[in-house]
Amino acid sequence: MEQPELVFPNYLQLRERSRIPQWFWQLTRSMSLIAVGALLVALVVAPDVGLTTLWGVIIPAFPLLFLLAPGLWRNICPLAAMNQLPRRRGFSRARTAPPWLKEYAFVIGFGSFFLIASSRKWLFNTNGPATAVLIVALLGAALLGGYLLKGKSGWCSSLCPLLPVQRLYNQTPFITLANSHCDPCVGCAKNCYDFNPSVAYLSDLYDDNRYYSGYRRFFAAAMPGFVAAYFLTPNAPAISLPALYTQLALGIALSVAIFSTLDAFLKVSTATLTALAAASAFNLFYWFSLPPWLATIGGLLGLAPPLWLAWLGQAGLLALTLWWLQRTFAKEPRFVARLVGAAELRIAPQAAQALRSAATSGKVEVTFAPNQLRFLADQGRTLLEVAENNNQPIEAGCRMGMCGADPVTILEGMEHLSPAGAEERSTLERLGLGGSARMACMCRVSGPVSLTLSIDRAALAPQPAVAADYDARIQNVVIIGNGIAGVTAADYVRRRHPDCAIHLVGRERHHLYNRMAITRLIYGRSAMSGLYLQPEAWYDEHKITCWLNTQVTRIDREASVVQLATGDVLSYDRLILACGSGSALPPIGGFGMPGTYLLREADDAMQLRGFVQAHSCRRAVIGGGGLLGLEAAYALRKLGLEITVLERSEWLLRRQLDARGSRMLQRYLEGLGIMVEVGAEAEAALGEGRLSRVRLKDGHELPAEILIAAVGIRPTVELAVAAGLAVERALVVDATMASSDPRIFAAGDVCAFQGQVPGLWPVAVEQARVAAINATGGSARYEAIVPVTALKVAGVDLTSIGRVEARGPAESEIVLEDAAAQRYRKLVLADGVLVGAILLGYPQLTSTVSAAAKAGRDLSANLDELRAGHWECLDELAATI
Repeated sequence: MEQPELVFPNYLQLRERSRIPQWFWQLTRSMSLIAVGALLVALVVAPDVGLTTLWGVIIPAFPLLFLLAPGLWRNICPLAAMNQLPRRRGFSRARTAPPWLKEYAFVIGFGSFFLIASSRKWLFNTNGPATAVLIVALLGAALLGGYLLKGKSGWCSSLCPLLPVQRLYNQTPFITLANSHCDPCVGCAKNCYDFNPSVAYLSDLYDDNRYYSGYRRFFAAAMPGFVAAYFLTPNAPAISLPALYTQLALGIALSVAIFSTLDAFLKVSTATLTALAAASAFNLFYWFSLPPWLATIGGLLGLAPPLWLAWLGQAGLLALTLWWLQRTFAKEPRFVARLVGAAELRIAPQAAQALRSAATSGKVEVTFAPNQLRFLADQGRTLLEVAENNNQPIEAGCRMGMCGADPVTILEGMEHLSPAGAEERSTLERLGLGGSARMACMCRVSGPVSLTLSIDRAALAPQPAVAADYDARIQNVVIIGNGIAGVTAADYVRRRHPDCAIHLVGRERHHLYNRMAITRLIYGRSAMSGLYLQPEAWYDEHKITCWLNTQVTRIDREASVVQLATGDVLSYDRLILACGSGSALPPIGGFGMPGTYLLREADDAMQLRGFVQAHSCRRAVIGGGGLLGLEAAYALRKLGLEITVLERSEWLLRRQLDARGSRMLQRYLEGLGIMVEVGAEAEAALGEGRLSRVRLKDGHELPAEILIAAVGIRPTVELAVAAGLAVERALVVDATMASSDPRIFAAGDVCAFQGQVPGLWPVAVEQARVAAINATGGSARYEAIVPVTALKVAGVDLTSIGRVEARGPAESEIVLEDAAAQRYRKLVLADGVLVGAILLGYPQLTSTVSAAAKAGRDLSANLDELRAGHWECLDELAATI
């Protein structure tokens, strides 16, 4: 499939297209520093020459350069070279910029610009040594900023006086050059121009923080007035300094007033007015400066340019500006179209007009108590998405209603939420919640809703269930493994049997946590606190004895005991094995040296984060393009590393995606800076003392300080094998989840049902429920469920359900692609029955499609609607499930 053209390519995608090698920019920067040194000497030794060169030749060229090819200056700027020197040489302290600097850096920058520019009229235009001191001070400030703060946050992207001017003029560059400094990007700046030059300024203007965007609007509004006042005001000593600054201030004030008036009355966007202000300032500047600029250059060449040449140049610049405006205006709708898809609108309490507009635009009001923050959200969005889009403190969880990280309390509007499905009800039961509690990741809004993110477990606890019939002879139940399968089993054992002793033995030192979110431990700040899925008191309330950080050494089936490495012995009447799986050890030579990792548990992620920081790692290779591999890649990318993912098959997520959907996903990931090599596999980890490079099977090598192997799982069956239970790669179980020993049950990744080990959270939960019921004397049978998986990478709404490709003539596919929006949806049907789906960019369809697939709905009567893209019929079908 031919890939659609990138609308707003980032710097990595621009690099792919560029034919300019990095060494060229490094050489050019060195030359620019030498040129600055020569200029400093001239300013002190021969001031007339230095001043003419700087103010008469170089500075007048800047606005034109910023308009045409701003990336050229960003790459060769001597200030940027000084700013990046500590990073390049490895002596930067690389701290995060403090909040006050992030907030006011732009204000400091344009304030410095106005001060320096106005000081030309009484100091710098005529004083060479003073100008030299100014340049040295700027170079020193750039160097100091690079030493103290990470990336460009200490100067180039924050405090530099030229930055506001650059951002104003380089909104829509005619020639876009990839950034050559930030290798890799460390995410130091908001809406960074160097990362994505095409949309950085629009992102500023559309920022949710009205002050952040307001500073930029003010500077744009002030520029035409400042430029006009600068050239119309005489130089000192013909005018006193108070009078000079008064006239400049009046020019700025008049310009801002005109901008504000136009903003109030013209029915155009603020971005349009900002572009017009930039164009006005540009043409005003060259109206006054072009004739003397040409005269200065002509004088240096021994020529006398005719007057008409200046007029011709001004007309040409005006035409260039009009072309620039047209391109800038055309870009905004495309940017807004992409922005609106994910953004919600915050509204004030009295915003009646906004609510009336929302009623006709498919928006609904969502209110977050106790602060009564109100937002307008698209119908069909989950409460989790609304909360995340508006920076409300909520844990993301797995987004499929099973992990239990994001329960909320619905205060009003329960009828305007999608009904709770079986998976959500199961999760709420496991959490001990009922009443008005819902899982935010599963609630899709269709009307006004009010909620709070806090949970009062006592108030929301469901009515105690009457204990089911159970075998009173069973007095001791031991569960090995305290992951989701083990804790779910313990929960259901206690629900059915109020009296038996329950021992839950876990090898890890943590209570149950969201294993699917461990990659956040790599880049996040909160460590384990946000990952725990049950409060510690829950185990005491349910009379469950926990053995954390405890190894099981042996299962003695004859004596019916479990021996622990601590020396303790636990007797059992029923034993449930839920010891899960580990990462499969890859066949990679040298794997195990420092810098090589398997990523399966929370401690793995925290150790990896520590290693990256301790060794200032910059590059990582991920072996495996499955769900875990891609999530690990995203986590390390957010930590600032340059990432390459190796996938040995033909495309990413071979089990969850078809080739077409995978190519679209790959395009998006590469836009995030995650490079992908398909048909590639690591052969050896190389380095002296610790990893420095990875050799692939085709012989070429990749530089890397980190190698993560994500090549699948290996059921933890050592105890089962030693106990003599039937094992075929995994512990063999029947539909009751019983092993070859009828007193020993199993659930989760440790066991195989009908030869399958799906390795999925919902499967483990259902198997644990069945195992617990049967272990306490009940009767339940496990039926394989339709697998639903989701990729947890920011900006990706990808859900894979069941089978993703048709098999044989009896099966068919319905495929719809929106290439412009990078969205893709697909249904797989077997004799008209829905057996699988792919949803890329359609989060609102996830719950209905998955429910229809799990119910095995026959869609034969709806094929024409579905092929035409009218999938609303699935909502009606879901309501009957």
